[in-house]
Amino acid sequence: MRKMLIFFLFILFSVTGLIAQDLGDTLEQLSGTAAEAYVGPIVSGFGVDINGGWYHKAPATKILGFTLEVGVVVMATPLKDEDDHFNTSGNFYFNRQQAETIADGIDPDTYDPAIYDYIVDAIMEQQFTVGMSGPTIIGPSDEEIVIEFPDQPIDVVIPSVGTQTLDLPGTEFPLGVGGILTDFNYMPLVAPQLKFGTIYGTRFTLRYLPTYEIQDLGDIDYMGFGIQHNPKVWIPYPIPVDVGLAFFTQSLDIAGIMTTKSTSYGINVSKTFGLRMLSWTPYAGFMAENCKMEFKYDYILEYDLVDPEVRQISFELESPNSSRLTIGSNFRLGVFNLNFDYNIGTYNSMTAGFALAF
Repeated sequence: MRKMLIFFLFILFSVTGLIAQDLGDTLEQLSGTAAEAYVGPIVSGFGVDINGGWYHKAPATKILGFTLEVGVVVMATPLKDEDDHFNTSGNFYFNRQQAETIADGIDPDTYDPAIYDYIVDAIMEQQFTVGMSGPTIIGPSDEEIVIEFPDQPIDVVIPSVGTQTLDLPGTEFPLGVGGILTDFNYMPLVAPQLKFGTIYGTRFTLRYLPTYEIQDLGDIDYMGFGIQHNPKVWIPYPIPVDVGLAFFTQSLDIAGIMTTKSTSYGINVSKTFGLRMLSWTPYAGFMAENCKMEFKYDYILEYDLVDPEVRQISFELESPNSSRLTIGSNFRLGVFNLNFDYNIGTYNSMTAGFALAF
C-alpha cells in the first residue's frame, strides 16, 4: 500500500509540477484576455477533477462505530475538442518588442523620429482591445497565438512639449506561444484520502499532502476536508437505502502560480449487498459545486538579464461545472475497497478509488 501511495503521489507531483513549470514560463509572454483563454482548459479539467471522488457510500446508521479507510482517488476529465483553440477579443498589454512592431508601422512623415521611444512607452503603458486567436494550453505546439491589432489613435505625452495624438496602424503578429500539453486529452488528478467515523451517522474525510517543493519553482500545498451525515440515525422508521448529506471543501496551491479553492454539497444514496468483508454497493448522488482558480505571475514587458521590467498580472476563473450527477459502484474484498463512478455535468468525468478498509 505504501509503495502504491508513493507511486500515485509521484504522478500527482509530476503532473502538477510539469503544468506549473511550463505554464509559469509561458504566461510570462501573455497578458489580459489571451492568458485567460489560454488556461481555460486547465480550469475546466482541474475544476471538475478536484470535486470528484469524495464518496462511494453513505455512512452507517450507528451512534458510535469505528470505520477507517486509507487510500487514493484518481480523477480524469475528458477535454472537449473545441478546448484546443480559442478566438476572442479583449484587453492586452504589449511588451517592448511588440510595441516597437506597432510603432514601426506609423507613417514616418507624421511624427518626429526623436519621439519614437515616447511612442513605444505610451503603447506599453496601457491596455488595448485587440482580437486574439490560436491554441490553448492543450492545443498544437506548432501553432502560435496571433494578435490582431486594429487601427486606433494614441496620445503620446512628450516632456516639455505636451501631448501629441498619433494614428497607430492595424497590424497582426504572432506571440510565439503554442500549446504545451498537447497530449492531454484528459485532465488527470490524484489525491490521497482518509475516511474515518462513525459518530451519530457521521463520517469525516480528509485529503492532505505535506508541502512539497518543486525545484526552481516553488511549493505545492494541498488540503481538503469533508463530512457526510446519514439522517436515518434520527428516523425511527425504516428506509430502504442509506442516505448521506455531504459537504466538502479543499484548496490546492501550485507554486503560487495557480491557487484553487472549491466546495461541493449535496446528497447521495447507497445500498450494500453481501457481507461486511465481501460486498457490492451501488451508489448515486447529486452535488452542487464550484471551483475557482486564481493565477498570479509576472508578465515580462522588457527582457533584461539583470533587471527585467515586469507587470504583475492576476486573474480568477471559475470552472464551468455547477453541479454533477454521480453513478457508481463500490466493491469490498476483504480489507480492500475499490470504487468506480461516472460524473455527469457540463464536463463529464470519471473517478476511481483504492483503499485499505478497516
